[in-house]
Amino acid sequence: MRFAAQPVVSVFVPGVPAVSPNFEFGGTAPAEVQTYSLERDDPGPFPYATVTEYDLVFDELPADLHGYLSHCLRAACAVADGVVWLGFEGSFHFDDILTEAIAPQIYGVCAPGVEPVVAADLDTLRTPEWRSVIGSFRRRL
Repeated sequence: MRFAAQPVVSVFVPGVPAVSPNFEFGGTAPAEVQTYSLERDDPGPFPYATVTEYDLVFDELPADLHGYLSHCLRAACAVADGVVWLGFEGSFHFDDILTEAIAPQIYGVCAPGVEPVVAADLDTLRTPEWRSVIGSFRRRL
């Protein structure tokens, strides 16, 4: 969750939301939100030509990181019409969206009407159960 030694939470939202998610939670807000539009001419089997990435930059990660990450997923779902996820820097590629191969680099996922799922720790990301969770959300795309 660090990029160039700076704590960063990367939130991925398919499409281009009409409004930005509200990433403030319990008095915690990122110092900066950087927004990127990731585009592909031919999304292949993925139904969106664009994914919006929100990089939430912090001086220090929130004390209640799990709660904050769950909030970020809920906030992103509120402005999206599909599955949203949290991923490590460099994890995004249109060919690998929520695939089994990339599952160890996805640490949270949510879909409208479903509670967010956030990995409890880094060891969780390497388990067959986590790959199954990510796969279940991929099928919702």
